[in-house]
Amino acid sequence: MPFRFIYLIRFALFLTAGAIFVLLRASSTGDEIARTPLQLDTAPAASWTSEELKRDPNIIVVLSEAFWDPTVIPGLTFSRDPIPTFHALQQKYTNGWMLSPQFGGGTANVELEVLTGNSMRFLPEDSIAYEEFIKHDVDSMASILARQGYTSTAISPFYNWYFDSSNVYRHFGFSRFISFEYFNPNEYVGPYIGDHAVAKRIIEESERSTGSDFIFANTMENHYHYWPNKFKKNTIDIKGNMSGEALGILETYAQGANGADAMLQELVEHYSRVKEPTILVFFGDHLPSLEKEFVYRESKYISGEDDPDYLEKMHRTPVLVWDNYLNHGKDSLQISPSFLSPYVLELAQRKGSTYTDFLHELSRKIPVIPPKAYYEAYHIREADLTEYEQRQQQILFGVGDSAEPVKPPIGKDPNFISGYGDPAIRSVAPDHLQAGEGGLVADLKKSVTLTVKGGRYGIASVVFADGKPLQTEWHNEETLTASLPKEMMMGPGNLQLDVRVVDEKYNVLGQSPPYPLQIKDKKEK
Repeated sequence: MPFRFIYLIRFALFLTAGAIFVLLRASSTGDEIARTPLQLDTAPAASWTSEELKRDPNIIVVLSEAFWDPTVIPGLTFSRDPIPTFHALQQKYTNGWMLSPQFGGGTANVELEVLTGNSMRFLPEDSIAYEEFIKHDVDSMASILARQGYTSTAISPFYNWYFDSSNVYRHFGFSRFISFEYFNPNEYVGPYIGDHAVAKRIIEESERSTGSDFIFANTMENHYHYWPNKFKKNTIDIKGNMSGEALGILETYAQGANGADAMLQELVEHYSRVKEPTILVFFGDHLPSLEKEFVYRESKYISGEDDPDYLEKMHRTPVLVWDNYLNHGKDSLQISPSFLSPYVLELAQRKGSTYTDFLHELSRKIPVIPPKAYYEAYHIREADLTEYEQRQQQILFGVGDSAEPVKPPIGKDPNFISGYGDPAIRSVAPDHLQAGEGGLVADLKKSVTLTVKGGRYGIASVVFADGKPLQTEWHNEETLTASLPKEMMMGPGNLQLDVRVVDEKYNVLGQSPPYPLQIKDKKEK
């Protein structure tokens, strides 16, 4: 039997506009992927040819949702290390901390800093930059590397419209965006798509292209909330002088962090076997909101908002830079997210822009930019950041006297692809239908099940017949079944079938060419 998921189907009928929309959603939980300790080739590039080593490196950047190290909380005992791969890689590879502008949310603001070098420190504190300020092309790592022949892909297991991501990634110069709608309903781990599914697509996309890749991916498995029973099972017990409620929340978070660590291991082990120079950057965007600050206070990790180390304790997130070909030594990073892309471009020996070159030089003098209230504590003079702020104002808003162009050469792909492009139908079974079938059995049936073969089908793939959505069931990436109401096959003719990728906002992200299904007169054989 093929693996099947029964969808909960929601039909929205807009009679005045004559539009009909179907949304498919799956409810599932995944099992933790069994894994052995990290296995690496100790000399991964030793057997490579000189041509293989000269290839421009793949650059893979993973923003791991709320990734943090819970073992830094003093006085706790963990039944096992929740992030063993991260800890093992810290011993050999570049790692450290980033001072995030966010706590507990606002992922898009951290993305902005990492991808473009622009800083939230110069924008309103409660703003979401993607939604409010990215309304035109803005140079980013994606466009900088695209101009150098890279394929730039964004991957997110959340809705394409969230934070206006689809439009923003176009403005940043990505050529493809694989969003939640193109994931599969059997890839949930708890209430969100699991991190393994993101790793799978990173690997697929780097194998798909013949040249070098820049891939930016974010994750959702360990997104808030962290109440017990979020995951199918917890495999990490934590003991300490805290209430059962606080320990339960932290155990749930640790389980999710373990899933993120498993993703890191999967990527590192894969690219350690691939003879392609590859740099992998893995970091947390912000600390988890463990019921705001409840767990942090109860564990005595912080004394409260007046804690003298509050900023660093609550805004420092871990970052790791791994590679399979360099022998440059291990750096200890203390950095702002807006300085990460200049650092990585320099490491990869890729040409940056005048802006990233400026940022790289600035970061040597001021590696971390805190909120303005902390400038004195960090020995920062506000005047030293004036040029940075002016350049950013020119880039984002076209104001000021900076020499930075308003619209730099983006290298944007005019053929931007959503997901895997339009779905396809190769075959339909049965290959024809009989109009007005009679008999007791036929009269009792209210619908006929159609098996649609083709691909690539994901969670938002819906079969339509003559423009009307059908109740659709996902089996795998090549197979859907749909229930065709009996009233749609009462007379002879052709029924036009197609598969559409339909998001929650009723937008059609992709649509297959029509596939004619013949309905024969009941007298025909």
